[in-house]
Amino acid sequence: MQSFIDTGNATGFFERLGVPTGPLGRVGTTTRYVDFVSGAELNFTGPAAANASAALSKYRQLCEEWEDMLLPGYFNFPEPADIPGDMLLPFGEFATKHGIEAAVPTIFRSTGLGVGNVSKQLTVYVMQAFGAQMARALLGLQASFGPASNRNQDLYDAAAATLGDDVLFSSIVTESSRSDTGVTVTATNQKTGAVTHITAKRLLIAISPTPGNIEALDLDEAEKSVFSKFQYSRIQAGIVSNAALPVNFSISNLPATAAPNNYIIYPDVNFTVRWDYIGADKYFRVMTIGDENLGGCAAQKLVQTDFDRLIGSGIMDTPASTKLQWVDFADHGPMHFRVSAADLKAGFVQDQYALQGKRSTWYTGGAFSVQFQTTLWEFNDVILPDLVAGL
Repeated sequence: MQSFIDTGNATGFFERLGVPTGPLGRVGTTTRYVDFVSGAELNFTGPAAANASAALSKYRQLCEEWEDMLLPGYFNFPEPADIPGDMLLPFGEFATKHGIEAAVPTIFRSTGLGVGNVSKQLTVYVMQAFGAQMARALLGLQASFGPASNRNQDLYDAAAATLGDDVLFSSIVTESSRSDTGVTVTATNQKTGAVTHITAKRLLIAISPTPGNIEALDLDEAEKSVFSKFQYSRIQAGIVSNAALPVNFSISNLPATAAPNNYIIYPDVNFTVRWDYIGADKYFRVMTIGDENLGGCAAQKLVQTDFDRLIGSGIMDTPASTKLQWVDFADHGPMHFRVSAADLKAGFVQDQYALQGKRSTWYTGGAFSVQFQTTLWEFNDVILPDLVAGL
């Protein structure tokens, strides 16, 4: 996350934790477009700034028509028979229908890429990955900010210090029992083996509901039915260095068919998104987007393979060593949970939200809202009063 959208009480959360905020620092780069499959540089021309801005403004207006259905959660999502047809269109078709193709490169390269090939995903989920808030932020209509230190970890370090011993680090749930009268959870520290037994009246689950994450949560049939339908992306990011990577440039991945100016053509998963120069010691940020099975090692191998291909095709000069140096790497894990149009038309959202409060359990996180941190805080401001009501 490079910035926090100013929504709800976002700045108040920073103030509460004593983390100063400030404007965002960015490094300007020139983009070169390359087909990472062939290694060939593309004669691709992005939309003119005025056209991109006009299309993004129109997209913002389209998003705002449905904003209360999607943000900060699906509390007002329509019943199956009332879901707008445009929501269930593949986004490439939606963009063409409304003449906003010039906005799609911006949508993809910022946060829309999290769903993979944006043109093939349902419009409703692209709007979750890049919706009205993001459009307003990029159009200068809604503020965004970050820690004054430019170190996002400061916020979470401050939260951990506030919570103190109430946090069990490096731990997973190994056993649980949930009922309408309370919950018991057993957590095991993965480093020390220490076991903690927790008894509570109510439980809030914030983890991604993947099979591995929730297998110890004593699921009933209704919960299994909902969680088994999810598809999701795996997003990996890192900082790499190599003498061949061009300073002040971003090397961006597009299929050959995107040239010269097709704005709704993007790679299918699994793919390396791009290398971005970040302005220090020839370091570059790199990101991969994959399906449910793309783990960290496979993502690093994919990045190296693409790098080797670009060296071989002459896009970059051959360095003394073609091995990328990984300065840092982070597996962002499962993100952008979504289901099929058929599932939405069968009442998936209603079934999903019916789980809130069932068996003394509430849910938060990207699978129930969006992947934007400040919007999730806004979602929590709705959920938490329900969770503690009557205690």
